[in-house]
Amino acid sequence: MELSSPVTDVKGVGDEVAKKLAVLGVRTVGELIDYLPRRYEDYSEVVAIRDTRPGPVTIKAKVKQAKGRYVRRGMHLTEAVVSDDTGSMRLIWFNQPYRATGLKSGTEYYFSGLYELSYQHMQMTSPSAELVSDFTVNTARIIPVYRETKGLTSKQIRKAVGNCRGLIQQLPETLPAWLISEQKLLSRKEAILAMHFPDSSEQLAEAKRRLGFEEVFEV
Repeated sequence: MELSSPVTDVKGVGDEVAKKLAVLGVRTVGELIDYLPRRYEDYSEVVAIRDTRPGPVTIKAKVKQAKGRYVRRGMHLTEAVVSDDTGSMRLIWFNQPYRATGLKSGTEYYFSGLYELSYQHMQMTSPSAELVSDFTVNTARIIPVYRETKGLTSKQIRKAVGNCRGLIQQLPETLPAWLISEQKLLSRKEAILAMHFPDSSEQLAEAKRRLGFEEVFEV
């Protein structure tokens, strides 16, 4: 896979996803890598359930139970109860029937989503869920949000970009070595990777600073 390769060469990107990416001006692997987020949501702070307050949150908890059922007008509702050492929380997903079977009882996950009052209950609504043992893409970190189009979500774009990590780490340098040294800049590959998957707000700021120099030098 090369930067000039069609985006369908990326693992998980089929013809249908490629058509939707094309609407966003993304047709090659290189254009996908250069398709930077428009904003970010910070789920990097993991809180104990007892310390959870309304708003965007991330918790690390084990699944106690998960079940799904159909409610009014054919809507499917998946409800799970998760717990940590400090308490339990109710999680709700709408029209995602696979959640009930996908969540493994007794297994620890990161859950990131909006904790809010809904139908007279405090709950986390439609959270992202990832195994603690996996590298997290959609939870427990600063999450990039991309410009989307109908039928294509930021989560799908993040997954596609994540499958390009190896190629991103091979990106050639485009700024003079003296400038990088003098200004203490990230390398291009470090900056692009940090733009898509920042480890911290400080790293993200450094990545934006590096790319700002590219605009000045018209790279």
